Amino acid sequence: MLIIGVTGGVGCGKTTLLGNLAQWHRERGKRVDGFLALAEGSRPAGKGAAGYRLLMLADGRTLSFARRDESLAPPYQFDPSTRRLLKDWANALPSSAPAALLVLDEFGPIEAEGGGHVALWPALHASGPGVVAVGLREGLQDAIEDRLGEKFDVIIRADVPDAIRRATDVCAAHEDWVRVGVYGAGAGGFEASVGAALHGAQVPLRGLFLSSIQSAIMTYAADGLGRRGRIVWVPFVSASLKALSPSGNRLRPMLAIVVQGLLYGGAVTVAGWNPLGVLLGGFLIGAWSALQGIALQYLFVGGDLVRAYDSIMQWISGRLNMSVPGLVTLFAAWSVFCGSVAATVTLFAWSRRRRMPLKLRRLLEEGSQRAPEFGGSHGWQGAVYRGLRDMLRPYFWVPVLVVVAVVLATGSTWESALWIVIRAGVIGFVLFSLARGFDPRRFIAWLRGKGHWGPALALQQALKARGKKINYPRLPQ
Repeated sequence: MLIIGVTGGVGCGKTTLLGNLAQWHRERGKRVDGFLALAEGSRPAGKGAAGYRLLMLADGRTLSFARRDESLAPPYQFDPSTRRLLKDWANALPSSAPAALLVLDEFGPIEAEGGGHVALWPALHASGPGVVAVGLREGLQDAIEDRLGEKFDVIIRADVPDAIRRATDVCAAHEDWVRVGVYGAGAGGFEASVGAALHGAQVPLRGLFLSSIQSAIMTYAADGLGRRGRIVWVPFVSASLKALSPSGNRLRPMLAIVVQGLLYGGAVTVAGWNPLGVLLGGFLIGAWSALQGIALQYLFVGGDLVRAYDSIMQWISGRLNMSVPGLVTLFAAWSVFCGSVAATVTLFAWSRRRRMPLKLRRLLEEGSQRAPEFGGSHGWQGAVYRGLRDMLRPYFWVPVLVVVAVVLATGSTWESALWIVIRAGVIGFVLFSLARGFDPRRFIAWLRGKGHWGPALALQQALKARGKKINYPRLPQ
């Protein structure tokens, strides 16, 4: 849920802006609900109107709401029948389809003190609208936030010249971030279910297969985005969901998926949203799938990894009495092969980007529904303990010990070999602990605190979608 605060003084145009925003959503075929407070009578400078009517946006009804009475504090007499109707309306919202836009006009001193429309907020929040636009009196933001128990994600002054453009831009961005979250949930669920099954069965070329599918998913997701660069967050969301897995290796798939997003996003940003851009993005993802294991081992072991591989290749060459390709040549050829496969899959997805294949749609839906539930946050002590357990598993130490054995066999000192072990142990311990300590829900709170409401909303949308049937819409561009 995105909460927009439309603020300003009395008579500055808050209601007009909210009405224009509602009309913008209707023109795009979106469901709008809520109400506008229409002023009646003269409005002295700095004071409220002689009276207010409420325009219900869902059905166009107008309701008598308030009449000015200077003998009262605040100086308005409210219609009790309208208050009852508003309460019934709010309580019925959670049982209906969520509104794309919910307009609440206006929150003033009464709401700041805990009365008025604030009483409707629990039911309104439970209805799960996409965007909530609240008209609020200038200077009351902090008090209203305290009453709502929510921070405004965006504040827009109604009296600035480009207010409506800013409001519509924010709502268009909201659609992008919802799409990112939906596709990120599907990609994460696919990795957690199908990917885990392939890794468990040790299926050959599983990394290339999973990378190619991730590239295709990003292509389908990016086609409906207003800003293509946001596509990098689909794999970020997918990698964050991988962190929810209570068991298994998190580090390698999380790093691999994040880099995939950076490569694909960079390619379509530089080369454009066209066949060349997606072809380049797919190729880079495939090449990365070929090199990611080596890259991670290089991070743990350093340059001794290359020396160990060269020694092994020379030993094989001498035993077989035949020429063996050099290490660089071998890796380059394998990377080109994997990149070409992934690029072909990605280009196919581009050619059919207007309609996701039914089989892939079902795989994503089933993957999300089968994704494991979060085992709970264990704090950093628990993360360190689990990171230590991950580091002690054979899949981490076997490649390190192979490198140690080779460098010793080729004349290195025991001191050099010991430093390889220490380096791998320290870096592995830190990275595994960080992977275990990552909590997407805390990350959401951090993002919102820094003002990055879009990525926070996408990740929140993905967490909400876990275990549920997901629809993969093609949003308007």
